[in-house]
Amino acid sequence: MNVRLFSLLILFFATLLNGYAQEKFEKLAGNLNSSANEAAPVLSPDSRTLYFVRQYHPQNVGGISDPGDVWYSERKEDGHWGEAKHAGKTINNRFYNAIIGFSGEQSVYMHGHYLKQGKKPTTQGVSMTQGQHSQWSFPKAVEIPYFYTKSGHRSGSLHASNSIMIVTLQSYDTRGAEDLYVLFRQSDGSWSEPKNLGNDVNTPYQEMTPFLAPDGKTLFFASNGYEGFGSRDIFMSVRLDDSWRSWSNPKNLGATVNTMGTELYYTIPQNSEYAYLTSTQNSDGMADLVRIRISPEEEETLEEADSLDIPEEVPIAVAQSSNEITPAPESTVVVEPAVPMMTIRGTVAREHDQQPLTAEVIVQSIRNDTTQVETVQTEADGTFSVSLPQDDNYELLVQAEGFIRERDKVLITETESIDAIERNYLLTPIEVGSTVNLETVLFDRGTSSMLPGSDERLDEVVEFLQENPEVAIEVGGHTDNRGRADLNLELSQKRAEAVREYLIQQGADADRITAKGYGGTQPISSNAIEEERRKNRRVAFTIVKK
Repeated sequence: MNVRLFSLLILFFATLLNGYAQEKFEKLAGNLNSSANEAAPVLSPDSRTLYFVRQYHPQNVGGISDPGDVWYSERKEDGHWGEAKHAGKTINNRFYNAIIGFSGEQSVYMHGHYLKQGKKPTTQGVSMTQGQHSQWSFPKAVEIPYFYTKSGHRSGSLHASNSIMIVTLQSYDTRGAEDLYVLFRQSDGSWSEPKNLGNDVNTPYQEMTPFLAPDGKTLFFASNGYEGFGSRDIFMSVRLDDSWRSWSNPKNLGATVNTMGTELYYTIPQNSEYAYLTSTQNSDGMADLVRIRISPEEEETLEEADSLDIPEEVPIAVAQSSNEITPAPESTVVVEPAVPMMTIRGTVAREHDQQPLTAEVIVQSIRNDTTQVETVQTEADGTFSVSLPQDDNYELLVQAEGFIRERDKVLITETESIDAIERNYLLTPIEVGSTVNLETVLFDRGTSSMLPGSDERLDEVVEFLQENPEVAIEVGGHTDNRGRADLNLELSQKRAEAVREYLIQQGADADRITAKGYGGTQPISSNAIEEERRKNRRVAFTIVKK
């Protein structure tokens, strides 16, 4: 999207929603925010304690690699928040821990299941605990049929009625990445299986961090599936009937809430004049906790509904991998086994000086026809981290404005059992003189016949040229220095021409591509040993016009 179009969109949304949040959000004062990532703010029923998640912090139970512990802050007499404190080891372990919501003064629903001695849970779902601050009972699993997600992301909220829970899942009937689902508390105290909120809200991309206002109709959530200001924006939609699948067209909350960064976890606590959320814009490190004064329009959503229709949901079927529908057992509660997770972490930097880049890392499933699984942005130091199920292989698309994007396959299923994989990327700027080596474009020995598998990398070059219509490139062929120089020059020319011809056949503009053989005159490594000579036998393209 060009800068002019982006500016017009900001103006459009700001005008459209100028009656909504009246002030720009403000960062919470004190030491609530750190250089780590703050997430999932939940206010206690008495509004005196703010609970939140702090991720990858050295004081977490799992240390700097811990994906999230619950912390809290108490409101002081002057209205400001006090020192952030760890909520203790009973509800925190080396896995992701977060509060969904309070069902009473000291009764809490939490994400995940818990095992003592810090063992990894073998089931997914929701747990309950009693307590406050750093004193809690050991969380007990809540039985929820067909609760399953293959996403590493966890978010959700409990409605003020304590009878409705909206959660984020990537489950059986998800459209692509994470979708929003609703669960209903039944008359016997149990919870129904998750029900997808439907296509009016969910897109093939990510919908997450939902909050259902006390009116039981107004839904706030974050998404990167609609036109917005940054990586993820906050949107609002209104439920139109009791099917829970008919919703108004989601509205972006506008420039007072959303920025070019990432906004998540928008919630409006009861008895509060502020809405709380997290944002990466001008943060201390990763995302920070912020608040924004509630507008008159939002105040109406804080009024509890006179009555809410809580349907009695009877589990009848679950989609199997064969896409067939099989009746669920009448008396057996099925809890899907948890999928082991693995973290991919690394850095993105500029090729020429290794300075960190603000980039987007899009993760796609190879098994499921490159369905988008997760999208993360690098932090200020160029680092990124994403947790993924180990039962799939993934393709990472790394992209930054003004740079040639990189694709990388991460074959997790072929990797021995480890907790993390590191991937570091150097992106090449789109400017005259930049050269990209096409390492996977290979030829039969001594010929210009490309080996199978070379087309995938060349198709990326075609895509690059189509997305950058002003760019012209030279395809260069190179050899090592063994053999006759004239024959090496001839072979390298033929290989460069073969690559050019393929690009043209796939739709690239012939006038923007030239081919030249350099033989062994431009080595990038020593020719002393075979391992180094192999680097010199290559095809590359260089930007000659922009």
